[in-house]
Amino acid sequence: MKKFLLLLGSFYLAIVLLMPKTELYYTLKSFLVPQQVVLTQKSVKDRWFDLKIEGMKLFYDGIESAEAEQVEVLPWLFFNRISAQNVRAGKDVRKMFDFNADQVTVTHSVIAPMEAKISAHGNFGTVEGAFYLKEGKLKLICQPTKMFQSSSMFRELFKKTGEGYVHESIIR
Repeated sequence: MKKFLLLLGSFYLAIVLLMPKTELYYTLKSFLVPQQVVLTQKSVKDRWFDLKIEGMKLFYDGIESAEAEQVEVLPWLFFNRISAQNVRAGKDVRKMFDFNADQVTVTHSVIAPMEAKISAHGNFGTVEGAFYLKEGKLKLICQPTKMFQSSSMFRELFKKTGEGYVHESIIR
């Protein structure tokens, strides 16, 4: 039994270490193009256990929507995490909705396979939420700063409920 577990653990470790992370990233980019989402970056580095992307920009429908100084992707099969540092509104949306996030994290686990958890904090306050894969439903709960709470864009996106300020949408 010990040999079997050692063999299984070694096999899992080999898969994670030898997984073509860079190629998976470029495949993801090609899948996003039909949705009119384009990702650009300065550099992509496969660091054995994770993928490090520097200088990432996200364009939606030709509009620079967001940029991140650094993104780390941990594709560990049973637990996956995307963590972006120093995220801010892209230059095309900054005039409408200027936000800066110190950290944005999306996690997915086999424990809850149909749900990706989302958390972020920045000058807008704190956001916790989830994306439900089966329904394509995004639900975010925000604890806003006073500045963002008075913003017309914030009031348009988030509705006050018993849970706090909630944003729900369907993404297909």
